[in-house]
Amino acid sequence: MNDSTLQSAGEAQQGWVYSAGSWSLTEDPVMNQPGADSDLTAGIKAAGYETWTGVGKEYTMPLILTVYSRLREPCYLFDLEGAVHSEWVYAKTLPDALALLNQLAPTLQALAVTDQIARAEPKTMSVLADLLDTLHGRSRDTAGRIVER
Repeated sequence: MNDSTLQSAGEAQQGWVYSAGSWSLTEDPVMNQPGADSDLTAGIKAAGYETWTGVGKEYTMPLILTVYSRLREPCYLFDLEGAVHSEWVYAKTLPDALALLNQLAPTLQALAVTDQIARAEPKTMSVLADLLDTLHGRSRDTAGRIVER
């Protein structure tokens, strides 16, 4: 989360960091890099972060998550990119990053499934129906009616 609006002119920008199950504000390692306010990618690189993992691709998911890592704390940067703007938070260590990923997983999964259903075309609807039937342990007869087991 970017709380840069809470800082006075000349003060270091603050960012949220997740550590041992709780959140606190810390000096933002990315936004305090020269030029990061106009080029976030350059700020991420200047702070020493490299891409670690991610979920979603631009224009195919309503929420994209990219996780960056570096060797010094906070070791992980979570960039959550929505349709209009990004928010980012930090995780202090690998266990903190894994806990945060675990918290985000249900939301990311639900958004991905919802997005895929919304984008389904008539020719792929039968595949979607077959998948849902399999997940729910159902079968269908040749006319497409659900057969009780």
